[in-house]
Amino acid sequence: MYEKGRISAGQLFIIMLIYLTAISSNTNFDFVYGGQDGGLANLLAIPLAMLTFYLYFRLQERHPRKMLFEYAEDILGKWPGKFVTLLYVYFALEVAVVFARGFSEFVVSVLTPELSADVYLLATVLVAAYAVYRGVEAIVRFAQVAFPFYLVLLIFINILLVGQFRLYHILPLVDHPPGEILFTAYLQYIFPLSEVIFFLGFLPYVKRSKNTIRLAYLAIALSGIYLAYRVIVSIGVLGEGTAQTSSYPYIAAIRFVKIGEFVERIDILFLGIYIMMILLEFIVVFYTLTHGVAHLTGVKSVSPLVLPLCFLIVGMAKGIIKDSNDLFLYITQIRSVTSPLFILIIPLLLLLVSRIRFGKSRQEPEPTDGAVESANGLADGKASN
Repeated sequence: MYEKGRISAGQLFIIMLIYLTAISSNTNFDFVYGGQDGGLANLLAIPLAMLTFYLYFRLQERHPRKMLFEYAEDILGKWPGKFVTLLYVYFALEVAVVFARGFSEFVVSVLTPELSADVYLLATVLVAAYAVYRGVEAIVRFAQVAFPFYLVLLIFINILLVGQFRLYHILPLVDHPPGEILFTAYLQYIFPLSEVIFFLGFLPYVKRSKNTIRLAYLAIALSGIYLAYRVIVSIGVLGEGTAQTSSYPYIAAIRFVKIGEFVERIDILFLGIYIMMILLEFIVVFYTLTHGVAHLTGVKSVSPLVLPLCFLIVGMAKGIIKDSNDLFLYITQIRSVTSPLFILIIPLLLLLVSRIRFGKSRQEPEPTDGAVESANGLADGKASN
């Protein structure tokens, strides 16, 4: 660990809820494959996401105040553990590249088509670099401050959307074959709900509480319900055909909202806070990536790694992913195959080996903050970043 900061279970709940609801509102996989039954598919994905979080949470309980990159070596040994770390670093880098490119393409498409996506790409990684330098406590404090504005605006927008909703657009329900609904549920599980794995960088800093896993489950459940709602309301406003052909159907539906005859383009107001929430998601992934690389390379601080990783992400995002079609193919044809390794297979393997080696009820005593500070050579309350 590279910090001595601590966060509460409530703060974890807030940042998880933001992460799982923000950028996923701009995807259309469940619209394309599930139509109006995409809402049901999102609900079916909730238990799977809870299972993924449960595996990581149980590992964290058995190895408190350690990240996966550290306890993988405790469980498997030095070199097998480093190999697991390398796999997760690669996965986090892959997701960060796709995330940064997808975010920049989104902003250009819906807000400023006259600007190059490269401007937003560079701005995204630099803001994330500063956030990682400030540390985990600064990240969650920002989430705490922004969350009420995000929540109130989301409720306000959706109340106005109800006036544009047409029930006949979503009928009949459960009209797609079970195989299509299940495939859509699987896609929604691997993105966004299974990305709770990126909170493996935050779990070591969560203060021990009986409510931690309950609040995490609540965040996952509320996120799944919200994603299901957004499918129903978007198709109810746009119609199934229009929603399926739109790159950002939820945003397209919000553009129908207006107040009276004079106040239009409410979506601009929504997008302001919404973009900050999406940026927060990238920060979470980047935070986990930098700490994984730091552990893999053995450096004592993540500071020397931040800028090189920023430029690596920018270069890969420009060279590998060209447009939103590539992003769609990535989720449906690559992530759909590779994700189970990271979200189910490896954590289950680690948990089984940990129980075999250390017993069923192993739980290391949680070190005090002072001990952690001494072990990591920290001089003050700021992250060693």
